[in-house]
Amino acid sequence: MGRMQPISWYVEENHLEFHLLSVGEGLMTLIIFPDNKVMLFDCNVTDENEDRILTYLDNVLPEKYNIETEVFEKPIDIFANSHRDEDHYRGLKKVHEKFPIKSIWDSGQSGATTTSTCYQYYMRLRRTLKEKDAKNLFVPTPSNISMGSFGGVNIYCLAAEGDFIKEYINEGLYRAEVRVQHTNSMVLLLEYKGRKLLMTGDSDWKSWKEKIVPNFDHGDFLKSEILIASHHGSRSFFTDEENDEIDDEANPDTTFIDSIKLISPSLTLISCGKYDTAHHPNKKALALYNEYTCNQQVFTTNNKGNLVGFIDQLGHYSVAPSRFMITSNTVSHIGFNIKCKQIRGGYESKVESGDAVSVDCNLKFSIETYGGMIEPVQDITVRWEVSNGGKFEHHEHQEIYHKGQEESDGLFSFSRELVYKGTHLLRCKVFNKKKGYSVTKIFSIEAI
Repeated sequence: MGRMQPISWYVEENHLEFHLLSVGEGLMTLIIFPDNKVMLFDCNVTDENEDRILTYLDNVLPEKYNIETEVFEKPIDIFANSHRDEDHYRGLKKVHEKFPIKSIWDSGQSGATTTSTCYQYYMRLRRTLKEKDAKNLFVPTPSNISMGSFGGVNIYCLAAEGDFIKEYINEGLYRAEVRVQHTNSMVLLLEYKGRKLLMTGDSDWKSWKEKIVPNFDHGDFLKSEILIASHHGSRSFFTDEENDEIDDEANPDTTFIDSIKLISPSLTLISCGKYDTAHHPNKKALALYNEYTCNQQVFTTNNKGNLVGFIDQLGHYSVAPSRFMITSNTVSHIGFNIKCKQIRGGYESKVESGDAVSVDCNLKFSIETYGGMIEPVQDITVRWEVSNGGKFEHHEHQEIYHKGQEESDGLFSFSRELVYKGTHLLRCKVFNKKKGYSVTKIFSIEAI
């Protein structure tokens, strides 16, 4: 299927797979269910990212045989549009032309960018699919009963347009809702093997305070291991955007932070561009996400690029940057290998990639180069990065971090104490500026 992605180090089949694509100030989440049904939740393909995003989709989408056309294709079974703002359906035409969209899930809320060509195309596609078969257009109804199951993944709708009542003022008049499309944004929760992925679109504090929490705050229903944060990390998830600060004491009627407490995620993922572009994520909102996310495991696409994650059939889950892949732009006789040894109880032994190693040992990594990969050494950059996929009692440990500049191992080595059970990936990228050589290698450890 062409899925050359980091999760190949973790799982092979029967898993829920998701990709939070790095699309700047927009949202684009690809879901591949265990039965290979595909959902694209929102879309933001621009002139700047078009080649990169379409190539990425081509690499990860499963290929299927179309009986009607008698050709193989890579279809998108469902395009779920959380709401009709342009950064949530931009570039859909480019996607549909290469990866045919079979059906649409729509929030039912009219949009704020109705004059844009992207909006007009989306509405045209929506009508065309509906005319072909009425079942191709679906407006979910919020319910704590699953809308259905794809490959064993239960899908719940927590919010959509139809169940929200605008505030009544007097006869014939309602409060003006400038961002009503955010209040009525579609929110989907996916549950697989007891773990949950929560996709919040651009849902705001009002939606969570007046709709979602009152309707779904029973037991731990809202508790989700993986949260895709709302509105690029904007403060609108916690307070009215007219408020300068997220302050529930100063603005108690237009501020709501119980949502993040109830979700209590192990991982929070934020789709956003550079901070200077739109000041996302909002600093006060980011502080709240850090406070209520386990171990402050909050990652943005701006810093980490495309993020790839899964929930497998045993309930294990993790997320890693898509750059955790083996790559090389050199000929075969130029490159390097990662070497590893463990030190435990005073004894030293060699470790190969993929080996199972007991926790509470020390791991020492180094690189062995060949073919002049690091000549001249003054032009060499080495970047070490770790993605931890905790399991069992350590499942909430899902760190992603780089080797710090202050560490004393030297340019060509890296060391850590192995503490958490799970699958741990070490990424090493060596770049030779003078010769233009770039090689990335991955070393995998299974901690038991």
